Amino acid sequence: MAIWDNPANFAGRFGANKIKTFSADSYKCPNCASNLVYDINHGACICRSCGGLFDPETLEKVGSFGIVSPEKNYDGTIEVSKEDADRIEIVCNACGAEIVTDKNTASTFCAFCGSPALVTRRLTREFKPDYIIPFQFNKEKAIQIFEEYCAGIDHLPKDFKSSKVLSKMTGLYVPTWIISSEVEVCVGGHGRMGKMIDTAYEENHSSTSNNYAHLTYGKVKFRLKNVPFDGEVKIPNRLMAAAEPFDYSALERFRPEFLQGYFAEKYDEQPLDMTDRIYQRLDKYALAVCDEVTFGYDDFVPSSDLSHTRYNNQDIKYALLPCWFLSLKYDGINYQYIVNGQTGKVSGEFPYAKGWETIERTGRRARMKAVSWNSSLRILLYATPAIVLGILRFISGFSRDSQVMRFVFEHPFELLLLLLALGGAAYVCGEILPKVLHSREKHDIAMLSQASSHDLAPEPGVENYYDTSFPISAVETTKDFISIESGWKYGEESRYDFKHAQPDADDEGLAEDATDFQKQGYDRQMLR
Repeated sequence: MAIWDNPANFAGRFGANKIKTFSADSYKCPNCASNLVYDINHGACICRSCGGLFDPETLEKVGSFGIVSPEKNYDGTIEVSKEDADRIEIVCNACGAEIVTDKNTASTFCAFCGSPALVTRRLTREFKPDYIIPFQFNKEKAIQIFEEYCAGIDHLPKDFKSSKVLSKMTGLYVPTWIISSEVEVCVGGHGRMGKMIDTAYEENHSSTSNNYAHLTYGKVKFRLKNVPFDGEVKIPNRLMAAAEPFDYSALERFRPEFLQGYFAEKYDEQPLDMTDRIYQRLDKYALAVCDEVTFGYDDFVPSSDLSHTRYNNQDIKYALLPCWFLSLKYDGINYQYIVNGQTGKVSGEFPYAKGWETIERTGRRARMKAVSWNSSLRILLYATPAIVLGILRFISGFSRDSQVMRFVFEHPFELLLLLLALGGAAYVCGEILPKVLHSREKHDIAMLSQASSHDLAPEPGVENYYDTSFPISAVETTKDFISIESGWKYGEESRYDFKHAQPDADDEGLAEDATDFQKQGYDRQMLR
């Protein structure tokens, strides 16, 4: 259950006079006492009544637009009311979404489901972030970015969007937990040498001195930095992840004036409420880092079943991230879109024009079949040297009086050329072509893993969140993850004497004051 609920759900622990409110004050113009709105282009608060520009930090006047048409007073009053009266939340009766704003920011529809069934009420709980990334462009620019993105999508229905629908785009600050953590992985997997890096060879041939695979263990240490997790249950996690990454160098200490003219969501979950979701994503990144480690092999493939992760020294920031949110209904299906309010990246799923989805799926199935045929062909090619050798042995089985053997003795030069041709063909087929086909298969698989422009983009990879200032360390270990002596490698004739293995430095373990969130991230089986 989310930690924030109606006060009545807290069994009377809060009285009416103890309810805390979110500081989303509606700042007033020092000149005329009208509402101020934060303007992205000028980095200042603007008064739409008198046109004054004011520094957000000091509210000192820094310019003027000379606006003379006064803004509408939605409540019919002129004087500033009490502080609490300026803080409201807008609640959708259709989907339950709740957004925070000041009393003069109006909304006639829900940003999440498009329903007009909205009610307003006073804010009933405290909600103040530590940081905020301000919007970098306004609504008109967000609509332009979305339209340009749609123009680049092939086979999009012509009647998919309209100016009336796009006008519903809403500027929304999304509550986000930003997690950083040191990571230690006790990783197990297979180290492969030579042709064993190709599964088609590994599954059908025995190990040799040059081609072999060993069960390998190691320890990998690195740091992940600023991985975001939205704390709002109404926003699909994958939709928000597809809008990443954000540039956290633009993080600023939260100031309420940044909210002027925008909505801000209230978070429903703390990190402890979504522990599994957080650590599973961090585990995926940890597995991706380990996949780049070779431990001296031609290739190392980590296994999540053999690996454990420890997350230490976690750092958690709570911030509001800017997103332009659009919900529209087409052909009976509700579509949701996010335009990253900082970078302009668009995320969401787009419909196909009639018939084109079937055509694209047919093409993907054809590529999948090509991958399957590629693997089967490599199995045959790897067997080429054995096939050639079998042919030569078959020829040598003929008697001396046979026509085949007479040809061999009578045409030695031609026989030499034939053997060279067979040897060259065997080398090309058994050594070169399988590598080319293996590379082609990897390319095809990469193409299949890429999302179509109609699909939701995949969440960013670990390269966006790997902390380069914290150098990665990787050492090969025994099965018990005890460090082995330097210079020893699997595959050598001499075997390692595990009795004399020297363990790593003593494990300090968790600090006594570790939080429950930290305890759940300590020594957990990967992806569990």
